[in-house]
Amino acid sequence: MLPVAAGGTASARYCYAVWMRHLLLLSKFNDGQIPARVAEIGPGDSLGVGLAALLSGAQSYFALEAIEYWNTQRNLKILDDLIELFKNRAPIPGNEEFPLLKPVLDDHAFPHSILTDDILNEAMQPHRIELIREELKTPENQLNNMLQYKVPWHGEDVVMPESIDFIFSHVVLQHIDEIEEAAKAMDHWLKPGAFVSHIIDYRSLGFTKAWNGHWAIPDWEWKIMVGGRKFSVNRKPHSYYIGLFERNHLKLLYTSKDNLPNHLSKNQLTDKFRNLSEDDLSTSVGYFIGQKMQ
Repeated sequence: MLPVAAGGTASARYCYAVWMRHLLLLSKFNDGQIPARVAEIGPGDSLGVGLAALLSGAQSYFALEAIEYWNTQRNLKILDDLIELFKNRAPIPGNEEFPLLKPVLDDHAFPHSILTDDILNEAMQPHRIELIREELKTPENQLNNMLQYKVPWHGEDVVMPESIDFIFSHVVLQHIDEIEEAAKAMDHWLKPGAFVSHIIDYRSLGFTKAWNGHWAIPDWEWKIMVGGRKFSVNRKPHSYYIGLFERNHLKLLYTSKDNLPNHLSKNQLTDKFRNLSEDDLSTSVGYFIGQKMQ
């Protein structure tokens, strides 16, 4: 079970679609500025979303992952495909292509007002693309200026404190068991005034028949069900993440959610989750934009 959903980052078009969604959400709160230093939690089976950030004008990208899924040839192929998408100012792929991709957009046009010709011409200069290509061949090189991966990424010391302008994750945080430690690390890395964008899937992701049936499973049984899987589901609900972000110095600028019908009664819930609100029990996906307090 990989921390990737709804398409998979082995596809350049999927990576392009994911990055554009986070960029569009962010642009509502940072005046459409391209963040300079970007970090992604859980890039999955390629570094494609981060490459899209670099081609949009980000100065540097940190890929923070528990296990290395990607390989050099795949990353290089995705880079070439992304270059063509940006050169052509391609529309943002929608849900007819990636049915499960969130959030659903009302407008799939290329965001010319954010990614202006001046920004893209500068970001996609041939010498810059060649530098990205070279660093992509050795992303573990700590001397890289534009692209680095950190595997494993746990621990505050893997990124310089107060150095990151934007941290994002796409349906990844629900897979992290040590989520409190992860949130503290992100707070440690963010500059004051910097932003985060997180999309979190609260569903059982196939572990139970009911989409929210994981809240009816006691801990001892859940451990057996999960077994030795590296990535399961931490079972934290929407309200938990609101508190988590606020405890870690994030001012939440935007929260939204998707809902699904809840067919669980209170007496079906395991003791650990019996006090979940009706709102939590029916919230399937959460969207967050936050800003680190100054």
